[in-house]
Amino acid sequence: MTGARLALLALTAAFALAATKAPAGDFADLESFGFSADGRVYAFGQSGIQDGSGFPYADIVFVDLAADAVLPPSPIRVRLEEDGATPQTARETARRSAAALFAAHAPQDNPGRLLVSNPATELSADPYRAVFRPRPIEPSPDRDIEIRLEPIPLGAGSDCAGMTDTVYGFRLVRVATRPGESAVVLHENQTLPASRACALDYRLSEIRVADTAGGSRVGVVLVGVKRVGFEGPDLRFLAVPLALD
Repeated sequence: MTGARLALLALTAAFALAATKAPAGDFADLESFGFSADGRVYAFGQSGIQDGSGFPYADIVFVDLAADAVLPPSPIRVRLEEDGATPQTARETARRSAAALFAAHAPQDNPGRLLVSNPATELSADPYRAVFRPRPIEPSPDRDIEIRLEPIPLGAGSDCAGMTDTVYGFRLVRVATRPGESAVVLHENQTLPASRACALDYRLSEIRVADTAGGSRVGVVLVGVKRVGFEGPDLRFLAVPLALD
């Protein structure tokens, strides 16, 4: 093999290596734990490798669906800085820290049904609109449900100067699909919560529904939050209660 050929191969390998190490944001892995038997509480987790630091992390969030609020003492947040730590280790540590919440609400016993899934890798689906039915029955006795998400520009965030000119909240609406119905606003930001940092965009990531011990159904919309990260955009999640009646 000639010297020119060897040089070309070495250069190609160098470019390939550089591409695999290109700076990138941290898109968390989403894990749904489920609903309490009475449908009042929903729990989910998110985990990954933090961009910038390279440390594995795991968060566990319990949501009071009736109050549309995070249920203390969650969110449980774990970040492991020791050598050899992995996201799996972080998830296990977070589960131990949230043991009392799991014991009190037992979401693992009522995981619910996944009705809509639109991960960040999905390019063919609309990240701002979902149409679905609450049960896998055919022919279906249920009416279609349509959800729309709209990012809302909220001006420049004081803590985001130099990172983005505009931060975004969002509006989540259950659309009226029949004559005489009215649209229902499920969530709408007037200001951006500090916990959402420098939010850039949103997406409908998952929609889940569960039956309750009383015979009713409850739902939740998991919204992906794209925000400014250290090496690129990061993706985290939040849960919004979904009215089904």
